[in-house]
Amino acid sequence: MTHTKKIKLSLAALCIATSQAWAQQASVTLYGLIDGGIAYQTLTGPGQHSQSRLGLASGMQTTSRWGMRGQEPLGNGFNANFQLEGSFDVTNGAALANGRLFGTQSWVGLSKNDSAGYFRIGRQSGYAPEFFLPIDPFRGGFGQARMAYAFGSANSNTKYSNLIKLMVEPASGLRIGAGYSFSPQMNTYYFDGAKSIAAGSDYNDSTANNTRLITLGVSYSKGPLMLAATYDQVMPNGADPRLPANIANSSNIQEWIVGGKYDLGAIQISAAIGQNKGGAINVQGVSFTTIGKPTIDINSWGGGQGAIIFDPNMNFNSYMLGFTLPINSVSKIFTSWTRAANNGTTKAHNNVGAQDAYSIGYQYDFTARTNIYVATSYATNPGFIAEATSFYVVTGLRHRF
Repeated sequence: MTHTKKIKLSLAALCIATSQAWAQQASVTLYGLIDGGIAYQTLTGPGQHSQSRLGLASGMQTTSRWGMRGQEPLGNGFNANFQLEGSFDVTNGAALANGRLFGTQSWVGLSKNDSAGYFRIGRQSGYAPEFFLPIDPFRGGFGQARMAYAFGSANSNTKYSNLIKLMVEPASGLRIGAGYSFSPQMNTYYFDGAKSIAAGSDYNDSTANNTRLITLGVSYSKGPLMLAATYDQVMPNGADPRLPANIANSSNIQEWIVGGKYDLGAIQISAAIGQNKGGAINVQGVSFTTIGKPTIDINSWGGGQGAIIFDPNMNFNSYMLGFTLPINSVSKIFTSWTRAANNGTTKAHNNVGAQDAYSIGYQYDFTARTNIYVATSYATNPGFIAEATSFYVVTGLRHRF
């Protein structure tokens, strides 16, 4: 063997050894979830309005998605990590989240081995869905059945762009977090008392003239008890020429939620209460742009995120009471009642009424990764439209890989 060949073999061996050493320390995982089923929905409204549909649906229990996450040790128990995740419609393969490749999660951050805390930069959720997803009996799924139907900021499908999040764990089971978005880049609307004005979702990174968001949260878990409280606030772009005077001179959108869950073994009890002022951080289910005549919104099927609407006269209180009943080790029943009671003077709809939703679901696990489900929900005054009703029933198959 020549001297040159020995050098080449030595270099090859060194590269292999180096890559193996890196692989033992760093890790990248590819994962995903596919959820498809059949849904039937009817919507009735004022003036004998009636609308219905039957067809395939994607992501009824959980939004279909795929992604990758990675981690590399930095020493002293610290890690660099990231997550890239995109959502899609399983019925046709189309990308959700306004066509973003990684619209569900796209962040890079730091964490510590012995703590639930972290620091993250990028597109991600606020603290309401992160802390209340385990409390919601429907775990953020099934369209109008989920907790987010009455508590907009708790919507697990809602992600904020340009968000910095910091969470710490000062004591075992106690988590405290804060975040700030320079521009959440959600579809935004201004309601000036007579009409809805589309404000878009662009991000002007050369100035501070953007819609901005603050998200705060605290949670505590010990044994069978889980408690959580969150606060979200959205500030309008003060330099936007489309901004009506009634919004520019009013307070920001504010939403707070307090709730918890207690596991009695034979049954789990969930409850939450909250309040919105100055508009809604997430609007879903029924179109809010049509005055008096409701129309079915694709989001009422459970797929995609809603929108931000600024309306100084839109104030409402939210409530949720739910139960989860394990039948055996592979099946369970879950049910809930949610209510969003308007206490403002908004004119976004004629004849504004309190929204109530009554829902029940069933899940059977074939394996730890594959299950079937069926759920039904009935809502009165959906979207605060008085005399409107919404009913749906869904069944489907969910597989995680």
